Amino acid sequence: MTAVRAAKLGWIRTGRMGFELARRLAKAGCDITVWNRTRAKAEPLPRTAPRSRRLPELAGCDIVFCMVSTYDDVKE
Repeated sequence: MTAVRAAKLGWIRTGRMGFELARRLAKAGCDITVWNRTRAKAEPLPRTAPRSRRLPELAGCDIVFCMVSTYDDVKE
């Protein structure tokens, strides 16, 4: 029987909603890497959610969640 590998998750932006969702996934044991423009806002996340210094580091993730509030944020 082949073991199924858990998906590696990427998380962009940890605003009010993004922070809580990323925190719950990290606490549940998900393999999640987080990027936020203001790094300090992601610091309270559990240590099991490493912080990415550069956005391109999330390219190796299987699934990337992007939590933005405006179209301009999406374009950025």
